[in-house]
Amino acid sequence: MSDLRVIRGASPSRHGGIHWYEWKPKDEARIGPEAPDLLLLHPLPRDGAYFNTIAPLLAAGRTVIAAEYPGYGKSDPLHEAPTIRKYAEAMIDTLRARDTHGRADLLGFHEGCLVATEMALNWSDEVHRLIQVDVPYFSEPVRNEMLENDWVKGGFVAAFTYPCENRYPALRHESLVLATDSDLLEPSRAAAAAIRDSRLLEFPDVHEPALENGAVPLSAAALEFLD
Repeated sequence: MSDLRVIRGASPSRHGGIHWYEWKPKDEARIGPEAPDLLLLHPLPRDGAYFNTIAPLLAAGRTVIAAEYPGYGKSDPLHEAPTIRKYAEAMIDTLRARDTHGRADLLGFHEGCLVATEMALNWSDEVHRLIQVDVPYFSEPVRNEMLENDWVKGGFVAAFTYPCENRYPALRHESLVLATDSDLLEPSRAAAAAIRDSRLLEFPDVHEPALENGAVPLSAAALEFLD
């Protein structure tokens, strides 16, 4: 969109340099004085560019950032086994290094939902609201079954060892769960039920790839919640 400024940069973190994309109105007067920055948290094994379709729609009146976890995109690699906690540490360090004013809103997609949850639980004063899209909220038996697949390596091991049933009920942030027509519909419903202060919206007409095919309705729902 011609009325947006799109830049790329990098910030330091305890896990190395973190690459990010930023979308914001060229006319910064359009950014609401009370609008927190919105951090987008990508699925695995993707990177920040995964949000190229929906991010401009979300950036109409705020700064939107898509940062890449260590080992993904152009971020530095991790030198130890990845965990959701380590990804969350890198993301909170990125927000701090960027001198985000006040608390940030978070939007996670797939595994990004887990990172958003971990950020909110550990740094609650720095997180405002949560949006989770198509949540991989799996029970321990399902996670253990997933771990038996040969393709489950690296970040996927981090995701499939994340104890959703223990972490999600501890969330206290206002949350919106968006569920599209995907294999994660039932897990998303379970996630919404586990979060104390949550609202669930379902989009049965949005099919994969959700953030491209459903960019307009999903961004509209997100902005209504954030505004």
